Amino acid sequence: MRKGLVFLLAVLMLIIFNATAYAAQVLVPTTDKDVYGPGSYIPTPTSKTVYGYNNSPAKFNADGTTYYPYEIYLPNEQNPANYRIHSNYSKNTDACAACHATHTAVGQTLLQWGTVYDTCMACHDGTIGTTYNVEEGYIASTGKAAFGGMFGTGAETSLSRHNVVGSVQIFAAPGGNSTGNYETNNTPDKANATAWDITFGCESCHSPHGLGGNARILNPNVNAYSYLNYKSNVEYTYNEVTGYYENDQKFQWVRSYPYNKGTQVWVDGQLKTEGVDYLLDGNSGETKIKLLQGNGSVTVVYAYFYPALKVKMEVKDYLKSSEFVQHTYGINQFCGACHTDYNTDTGNIATSTGSSDKLTGQYTEAYRHQVGFKVDEFKAFLPLTNMVYEKRSDGDVMTCLTCHYAHGTSKDFWTRTLTNDYWSGQVVDEIAGSSALKRAPNMGTCETCHRKGPANEGYAANAGESNAVSPTANVSDGTSQANAKFVGSAKCVECHASYAEGIKETYHNNMATYYNIDKNTAPSERAYKGSVALLSVFNDNPALKTTAPFVYIWDAINGKTSTYDVVLWGKPDEAAYVAVWDGSAYQRKAELEYNEATGKYELVSKSGALTCINCHSVNNYNFEKATPLTTDVAQQITNVGIPYIQKPAGVKDFIYNTGTGTKATLRQLLTNGGVVTASDNTGVVELQIKCEACHGPGSFHVAAPSSKNITGWKQYNYAVRVGLPYQTKANALTGISLPTKAQSCGSCHNSNTHQGFYYKSKHFVNGQMDCMVCHDPHSDKYEYQLKLPVKSLCMSCHDAGVATGNIPVFTREDTEKFLGYYSTAYHLFDDMGTTNEATYAATNNLLP
Repeated sequence: MRKGLVFLLAVLMLIIFNATAYAAQVLVPTTDKDVYGPGSYIPTPTSKTVYGYNNSPAKFNADGTTYYPYEIYLPNEQNPANYRIHSNYSKNTDACAACHATHTAVGQTLLQWGTVYDTCMACHDGTIGTTYNVEEGYIASTGKAAFGGMFGTGAETSLSRHNVVGSVQIFAAPGGNSTGNYETNNTPDKANATAWDITFGCESCHSPHGLGGNARILNPNVNAYSYLNYKSNVEYTYNEVTGYYENDQKFQWVRSYPYNKGTQVWVDGQLKTEGVDYLLDGNSGETKIKLLQGNGSVTVVYAYFYPALKVKMEVKDYLKSSEFVQHTYGINQFCGACHTDYNTDTGNIATSTGSSDKLTGQYTEAYRHQVGFKVDEFKAFLPLTNMVYEKRSDGDVMTCLTCHYAHGTSKDFWTRTLTNDYWSGQVVDEIAGSSALKRAPNMGTCETCHRKGPANEGYAANAGESNAVSPTANVSDGTSQANAKFVGSAKCVECHASYAEGIKETYHNNMATYYNIDKNTAPSERAYKGSVALLSVFNDNPALKTTAPFVYIWDAINGKTSTYDVVLWGKPDEAAYVAVWDGSAYQRKAELEYNEATGKYELVSKSGALTCINCHSVNNYNFEKATPLTTDVAQQITNVGIPYIQKPAGVKDFIYNTGTGTKATLRQLLTNGGVVTASDNTGVVELQIKCEACHGPGSFHVAAPSSKNITGWKQYNYAVRVGLPYQTKANALTGISLPTKAQSCGSCHNSNTHQGFYYKSKHFVNGQMDCMVCHDPHSDKYEYQLKLPVKSLCMSCHDAGVATGNIPVFTREDTEKFLGYYSTAYHLFDDMGTTNEATYAATNNLLP
């Protein structure tokens, strides 16, 4: 007992006297499971937490010293080429710590950032100057263009890129499986392994741990390839020359966690144990087997394993300005794992021809440009446009990457890379259509090989006139969102399934729900809970069944499982208006509220028509031009100095939602599945705050997905992302919307409604804390759509071990002072001290 007490005191003293060092590595216990979720422990994130990498507090300085946790950790800061993070692991590796935190992770799979994309971009957005900057497309700080192209920020002219942020499923890939019937396979490590219906991200193409040994750490299990092709009972024959058991097909195995169970070697009918009975060796690019007892005593052993989709390259001068990459094997098969119908490479040069004259494709048939054929007659022209080929043992062949960049491209990237005499004087603008990850604008890659320009010379001499023209750039690039129509979120879900699932339980998606106590047919868990809560009030208080105005509610739900006649408006499982259909309109009869003190729901009498449908829907309102907010009015109304908002390029005027001009009634929407055709030919009207409320109408995007025909907010500056308020009428403020009809957070959460007093807070004024830093619009994992439990979120910046610059430091216990109802709900985050809530609200003019 005494020894245990001494040890405990020693640990406590160590934590107390090393608060800064340990603050980012401890778990704080709590009994408030309702707020902090299961497990009763709250993770304290490190400063490496990135909620939006544009605002990341992560720092890095390649000075040979790691100031953990104040900067990103790399085992070798100054020369990462000598200490690989994603491959070549030694038995005493410390590379894991660059991305993972064993006990303090804030992302799944123990990531130190919230998502895989944020984890990758924490280093590869240019923060780490000694590795690849894939955002801008540079090899470290050399100024040399990266071979894979660039992802960009979204604001670049003619940008096209693989969408790796985790917002689409692989089946959305052009040339992919559009049938909805996805290939599956049961394996020892993954039951019902499914291709296609997988969220697409950086990890889809790259294996962060270098599994399979592929060049550029390309994923050997891309689109579940290894799962679907799991090998059973494969013969491996002893080779007396090498001393290994080998297979003629030279398989490379995908192994280690999470592929351990399916990796098996059987000898004489007995399952053997790796490391005890045998060793596996994949150093030669194929996996071989060596028995530790009796090696060679049997001629054949039998293996079960996950085969790698192999990709080979010759990479010279890694991370130097002279870096050179030559593809040698597997590029077409790798790209074809997702763009299946576009890959006409049979693996045999002799048969990979003629696809332009015959219909090909597994899921859709079309005539397609062939790949996998010899490029000998075009080879001399490829360097003119930085086009590449695959140098195989039996010839040099065309691949997908002959014409396309793997990551993406833009006008800026073309300007930096198309610098030889061939492109001298040429305008590198995409005239019409998408830049489609191409190595040159328009059909420049086609012309590089097919050379129709030189071939049609002589027209002026033969016709007596010149046919020389200067193409006009951006005639109609087909990627504008202007005049697009609203299509409804069901169309968005076809590609963005993961986002749809995350949004389902958010309050945005549950603003208006009808009474339904059938869990199987209720539109969401929140809607079901709200209906059950409403019924529970009458069961707990039978007198309400005959008391006005509650009797009207009871008469509508009495004995019914589901009815459109009773609507819960607001937060159905927390606080919502209860409205009853009177034949012409929904009339508020009560407010359903949860009483934390009693643990029960209560009804409070209310009256008046329910008129919120204009705003709490998609495309059910009119827009008007917003007028600039003058500084003196800003000071007068919000008591802070708000800088003038700068319009982004291409934005002529901001607009705002007037909240008027109803195109569909709430009754129409509820009784028609939440979607009706708009009366003004603008597409559909949809109930709830759905995808197109924030991203604008999506008809063009559905027809031809592009970052240019849908609104993504990350590309805009801070003021626009927040929705900095504009003046619309005398002394009236509202948040701005873009001309695309995409509404910012401030469009609804402005300074007069819906917790919009954020404009008074220090978080807003510092110019760093936009809404997405703390909130995730696509997830309801934590309360209020926060990215972490509320106190953990606060401490991710304000903990003594992570706070930098002028960020105030306080303890987890101190957070209570800043989390009073009005202070938090209205986003002021003031130190409440001992101030009464009502007094605070009145002083700050927060009450209606």
